[in-house]
Amino acid sequence: MNTAEIIYEKSKALPESFALEVLDFIGYLEQKKLKASPFKKTDVEQGLGCAGYTGETKSLNDMEQAIANDIRQQWHQA
Repeated sequence: MNTAEIIYEKSKALPESFALEVLDFIGYLEQKKLKASPFKKTDVEQGLGCAGYTGETKSLNDMEQAIANDIRQQWHQA
């Protein structure tokens, strides 16, 4: 038995109001499938490339330390 047949069999046992909800959800999935995304697919390099940083790779710890140092400097200047 394939998936569509299983869905059909299970839907026959549902109350009419639930079966209508299933039908509505199927319509939603059909519309979702038809809609094309207005955005072009991107990869990680394209997303991060806009940052403009070309130096040495930094770890998360390095970045957190730099943020903490900057916060300390800003508080001492205030």
